[in-house]
Amino acid sequence: MRTTKRLTLFTAVFALLAGGTQPAYSAERREPAATATTEAVFMVWKGVNGDEHVWWNRLNADGVTWTGPQIVPGANSSAGVALVGSDRTRFTMAWKGVNGDQRIWVNNFANNAWTTPQPLAGAASSVGPGGTNMAGPWLAWKGVEGDQAIWWTHQFNDWSAPQKIPGAFSSFGPAMANRQVDARTVEPIVTWKGVDGDQRIWWNNYNSVTNTWTGPQVVPGANTSAGTALASVGGEVYAAWKGVGGDERIWWNKLPQFSSTWTAPQVVPGANSSVGPALARRSGVPYLTWKGVNGDERIWWSRLDGGSWKGPEVVPGASTSFRPALGSAYPD
Repeated sequence: MRTTKRLTLFTAVFALLAGGTQPAYSAERREPAATATTEAVFMVWKGVNGDEHVWWNRLNADGVTWTGPQIVPGANSSAGVALVGSDRTRFTMAWKGVNGDQRIWVNNFANNAWTTPQPLAGAASSVGPGGTNMAGPWLAWKGVEGDQAIWWTHQFNDWSAPQKIPGAFSSFGPAMANRQVDARTVEPIVTWKGVDGDQRIWWNNYNSVTNTWTGPQVVPGANTSAGTALASVGGEVYAAWKGVGGDERIWWNKLPQFSSTWTAPQVVPGANSSVGPALARRSGVPYLTWKGVNGDERIWWSRLDGGSWKGPEVVPGASTSFRPALGSAYPD
């Protein structure tokens, strides 16, 4: 008999920059049991140097091979892409525009096709966004050139007006996931590299009781010269990142269920990147993809198997000058 785990998020009024309000709502998130259909895992990425097309593929049902890369029609970027999966085979993709265009663009994948890209009103970044799904897509991003503030928005019917996350500043771009605070409550969580000269990784989450972001905290022992990646897996939050400066190793840790204390960082054996990784879940297992070291634009992947990461493998035909994004969603 199938069991259903109910996680409840109560969110009150969102204040909008324009002074308007968004109606309060109550959203119940259901996570399929372990016997339910396995998630669909999609990957998106900017092309190699000189190629600003956004490409995509997906993990095959065997969980170890990938489909051939395809271009996302009309989607072009000089930097980061985010991918947010929902409870069906539906994804929201968001990305920074091409060189000279700092607007954030969005589209959707549904019914086996990508919709026409549209600019997200008031949202602009020099790097690109991170995202998660909590009763609709949430996005967070570093501001335009010269603006290291982190901004956020949420789609509930329409997109809310962008707002700053208080006290959150970065020279790169943030990552988002969902954090299980207690047996019934799940809240969005954000991690990010600090400002220029600060390579520490910081985190906070959205408090659904006070409807505010908690104060930023440092993730102990976690440092990066680029971006972070997050994924929610079985109630835990997994994080991964490139090391500081000339350290191209990929590190990882996790925030255990119901906890506010991160585990000690560890190296992912054999995984090295000049930019940083992406994370997603599939059947309760974290999957990791990343661009290679300087001079290697191939995309690599691995997955956690019984507490140890599998040996890195190349994703055939997938190459990037930045870093990929991963997303997972349950099939229809």
